[in-house]
Amino acid sequence: MLVPITKDSYITAERVHSILPQEYIQFRKVKKIFQGNDVLTEEEKNDENNEVKGNTSLIDITYGRSVETVIFMDSGQLILSSVDTKKVIEKVNKGRRF
Repeated sequence: MLVPITKDSYITAERVHSILPQEYIQFRKVKKIFQGNDVLTEEEKNDENNEVKGNTSLIDITYGRSVETVIFMDSGQLILSSVDTKKVIEKVNKGRRF
């Protein structure tokens, strides 16, 4: 079921893996990884036998506001939201089919 997180942004409740407040995430490290400046990503680029290990994408739905919540999806996406963590958890729990 699609759950509205912000006015124009929806996520599938069944695909949510975890929801964390921004205090638990190291944003500098995440930003470096997505910009390709991380040491591990540099090593992976230089490795000739490197296989594709999966795709991860960063989706920003803060609309210029500060990040309050990070949502991890089972497909590998990280979603940055400006909505309070407790509100996001309530919305996702309402949208899940048990």
